[in-house]
Amino acid sequence: MSTAKMQRQRRKLAMAAIAGLVTFLLLAAACYMTGFPTSAAYQPTPTVVAPMPPQHACQDSPRAEGTSSPGDNLGMRHSKIDAQLPRFSRVVNVGFEDITAEDPDRIPEIARRLNSVRATGVSLSIGRLDWVAFPWPAQRDVESSEVTQTGRDYVAEAIGAFRCDEQGRPRTIYLNIDTLLGRELERRPSLAGINSEGHPSKNWASISAWKEDGLDTRLVELVSEAVRRYAPDGINVTELMFPGYTFGEDDLENFAKFSERPDWPRSADGTIDSTSEQIYLWRSNAVTSIMKKVAGSLDETGPVLTMDVRSPANGDPRGRPDSGQDYGQLLNVVDRLNIWNFRGIASSNRVSTDELVQRYMKQEPEKYSLEIGLWEGAGSMDSSSVSKELLNAEDHSLLHVSVTPTSLMDDSIWSALEGAWSQVPATRPDAD
Repeated sequence: MSTAKMQRQRRKLAMAAIAGLVTFLLLAAACYMTGFPTSAAYQPTPTVVAPMPPQHACQDSPRAEGTSSPGDNLGMRHSKIDAQLPRFSRVVNVGFEDITAEDPDRIPEIARRLNSVRATGVSLSIGRLDWVAFPWPAQRDVESSEVTQTGRDYVAEAIGAFRCDEQGRPRTIYLNIDTLLGRELERRPSLAGINSEGHPSKNWASISAWKEDGLDTRLVELVSEAVRRYAPDGINVTELMFPGYTFGEDDLENFAKFSERPDWPRSADGTIDSTSEQIYLWRSNAVTSIMKKVAGSLDETGPVLTMDVRSPANGDPRGRPDSGQDYGQLLNVVDRLNIWNFRGIASSNRVSTDELVQRYMKQEPEKYSLEIGLWEGAGSMDSSSVSKELLNAEDHSLLHVSVTPTSLMDDSIWSALEGAWSQVPATRPDAD
């Protein structure tokens, strides 16, 4: 090729490049003016995500400054002093089924209800170790089907809707983590606890699975992720107990290490003595050590730590050591215990509210909360019973009361809350 021809070819290429650059710049300018992202042509089609409710900064809230939305964590950190347990609380528990409800009006409806009953706080069930209500790129296998299908951060949406009342006053936000395992035990049946008759559980993992197969670490990871994302006022752990499925071979090895006994305690007929004090001590040590690990992951800037516990079954002042829930041991680790008052679950409510007050709340009122459960079943509470329990709590001047879950609250239950909590002073100690 001649030199002149080569020069003409170079000029053509240069002109084409200049024309392409000009076209790109014109397109970029047009995109900038219309607000369309310049890289849209090169991006894959994004998952359609429902818009979040409007975010409002609460008055006198540690979240009020420098916060864009729940989930980004920037500017949401607050000191342990700011996050101390409120001296007074009336909390409503919102279940996973409501947080992830398909009905777009469900969360706004609950927000209105919270205003009507003057709730000072809300506890949000964000999921289990194997089933969570928010996108978690690092652990996609534990995202719930609702998250997988929509890409939505249901936790962030709920926090945005509930974090402050209609007067702009901040509510205490607790994130509730359920430690039962369903899907995980189907995938890894070796983790399931075994009862004294040799049958595996569909929900309870063994002590050895928690202590030696890493479930305690997974709980810490989930807590840490929730704190990093949402900086809640509190983390609550529920269903962490060992009521009976602790008799597999792996658990026997763990028990032997703890008790220095080669075998389970036995009854006269040779069967396992499941009421043995040694077994109670072992279970309580396991639960307390798991919660201690969780507490150790929460630094001075982190949230407070609370835990749900079963109501006592008898006069044992320790609470429920048969399930591994020794109240005194746990209060050396957590900030507060929520004692279940679940009349619809016979195994969870053996003593009256009056007895609970005398045994625990009256002695350390700031360390215990009464949690009223609406679970269906024999003995479950109707609105009249709920009203009676709520008013009884007010008569005893209990500092902390909660009701669960919103999915079982009809108009009559909400009216019972409104009637009982309307007696609460307008200026609440935790909203000062």
